[in-house]
Amino acid sequence: MTYLAKCPGSCSTFKADSGNIWVKIQEDGYDATKNPPWASKRLPTVNSTWSATIPKTLQNGEYILRHEILGLQRATESGRAQFYPACHQITVTNGGTKALPTGIAIPGNYTLTDPGIMLEYREISATKPYTPPGGRPWTG
Repeated sequence: MTYLAKCPGSCSTFKADSGNIWVKIQEDGYDATKNPPWASKRLPTVNSTWSATIPKTLQNGEYILRHEILGLQRATESGRAQFYPACHQITVTNGGTKALPTGIAIPGNYTLTDPGIMLEYREISATKPYTPPGGRPWTG
C-alpha cells in the first residue's frame, strides 16, 4: 500500500502523525491472475523493488510518500499482523492542479480486527477476494 501526505512547507520539519492527511494512491494484495498471487510473495521476484505512480493531476509541492508491506502470515489472531512501513520525502514538479483529498489518519485508521488485517490468508482466493485496509486508492 502506498500513501501520500502533503507537507505544509518543508517536509524536513513536518511530523505526519496526526490528522486525516494520508491518501492511498496504490495498493496490491492478492491477485489470482498473477504468480505468485500475493504481492508480498512477488516482491522477491522483482529484486525487492516496487513501483507506484504519482497521479499526474497532483499539484506541485513537497510530500511524504509512505509505502507499507503488510505481513499476514500470523494474522489469524488480533495484533499478529505485521506492518513494515517506509517513508520518503518527495517533491512533485510539473504536476497538475488537484490537491490531495481528505485521507486517513496514520496512526489511528486501522484496528487490529479490521477484515483486511485479521484474517486467515490461506482462505483468500479468486472466489474469496482480499481487500487491503485503508480505503480505495485515489487516482487523481
